[in-house]
Amino acid sequence: MGGKSKHKPKPRPPALPILKQMLAETKDGPLLRMFWAIDAIQDDREEHARGLLRYPPEAATSDMLSKYAAHKWDLETLIAVLLNNPKSIWSGRALNTTTYDAVAMLVNHLRRAEEDEHRDRLNNDNILIEMHRIGHRQFQWQRGWRRPQDFYRHLFIYGQGICADYFQKTYGMSVIDFVSVSFVVFGMMIGSPWMANPRGLRIIDLDDKLLDIVIPMLSGEIADLRTASAKMTSDIETGLGASLPIAYQPSYLRLKPIIQLRSESGRYIAPLPDLILMRVTVGLFYDLVSGGTTVTNDAANRFEEYAHKVIKALCPGFDPLPAAKYTFNKNPVDTPDVLLKHDNKIVAVFECKATKLTFQAQYGDDPVNDSKTGYEQMAKAIFQFWKFFSHVRRKLVELDVADDAVGVVLTMEPWTQMGGPLRARLISAAKDLAAQKDPLITEEDMRPPVFCAIQDLEEMLVSSTEEQLLQAFRVATTEKYRSWGVREVREAEVPAIDKRKDFPFSVGDFLPWWSKLKVAGKAAREAKAKP
Repeated sequence: MGGKSKHKPKPRPPALPILKQMLAETKDGPLLRMFWAIDAIQDDREEHARGLLRYPPEAATSDMLSKYAAHKWDLETLIAVLLNNPKSIWSGRALNTTTYDAVAMLVNHLRRAEEDEHRDRLNNDNILIEMHRIGHRQFQWQRGWRRPQDFYRHLFIYGQGICADYFQKTYGMSVIDFVSVSFVVFGMMIGSPWMANPRGLRIIDLDDKLLDIVIPMLSGEIADLRTASAKMTSDIETGLGASLPIAYQPSYLRLKPIIQLRSESGRYIAPLPDLILMRVTVGLFYDLVSGGTTVTNDAANRFEEYAHKVIKALCPGFDPLPAAKYTFNKNPVDTPDVLLKHDNKIVAVFECKATKLTFQAQYGDDPVNDSKTGYEQMAKAIFQFWKFFSHVRRKLVELDVADDAVGVVLTMEPWTQMGGPLRARLISAAKDLAAQKDPLITEEDMRPPVFCAIQDLEEMLVSSTEEQLLQAFRVATTEKYRSWGVREVREAEVPAIDKRKDFPFSVGDFLPWWSKLKVAGKAAREAKAKP
């Protein structure tokens, strides 16, 4: 009897061991140079990568939607795998690091490794938390760290007052000098993969001796980074009580974005140079956290001050008032941090939280418990403005508050992006606080909160009138949009102004050389554009 035999296709082997083996058997220097080159050709720096990588012309694109795009978050994950695993003796899997195909092969194996893990991890109960994790992994890279407003905000918060004094005393240089020198180093490292003996601070009128302080803060020898990266991953996994999926292993490049290699005559490479800018904006927190509550409280106070400043500058029809004090049960009580007044009424109240977004809050299986202290702060913020609305209703505080005034939890970092279930748990925790601390708070007082990161507030301020911003806040409290980011609500429901406003502050207020380099850069671009 004849007929076709039915054979099940062989299951493909697990991808992660193959990926690890390819990285382990390929020399570090060529691998890191390859990552630098693919970053360059997809960051409008193609001329600097010529001769380092052979690639199809279509791969030289900064379009993240291109099928040739090697996403920065994937490259960062591959470098984390490289650092978290020891090198091994060559047995035939070493890559030809001069070709785009090698990058594609690594990314494809990474994707397959993620798919393998997804089969065992994901189900209907945790898929929304997975979206939260994916958002944290990708959105920072999509926004980037090159925007002047990010430099200005972090310098305003961390580069003045007690924070600045602590940094100066601890590191022997100012925050301003640290950021300035790091920016010059970034300029060096985007133009060439290897840096031998960094010098050239005279371009910003600083002494090259500062490099002797800054370079060790930004870099480490690869053997030391391997040890530190593996320990960091192990410590986090121990704290979480679980192994981390490959996509969410911590990136030591965020602490030390520059790698030194003895095998390359001790030269330095920043395989993803943008992480230098991340290190001296978002990462300034790491340099200050050892100062304790005195330092972190100073940063929190300056965050509130910045919120007042940016709202008033971009929407002058608002009057953002600071917290007011009143007495309740013979005790002093503070209103929320910002009372947003418009047409003589308080139309929104803000609780400002500069709390650091921890790794556990971004990537833990149960973020609320894995980063309990941070999420308790978010729940407390909701309770604070519920208490305020209740006290207004009970006429315990004499303020003219609009009936549809909203409560906004304004955060330094995006704590609840893509996080519908997280928000529900925060609201539940806030209700528990209300029951314990003030049982007279009613459902009427428990207005749905708006969660807004400062980056999203800035974006909405430059593209909105006062009424458009308020409308976005109001719509964000409706059931339909409870799990949406407020910026996405704004784009979906509220028309934008015809012309975006310019960011109202100059980084040159902190970095005196900023304007000089800006003018020089514009001239260079114009000269390059001439036929």
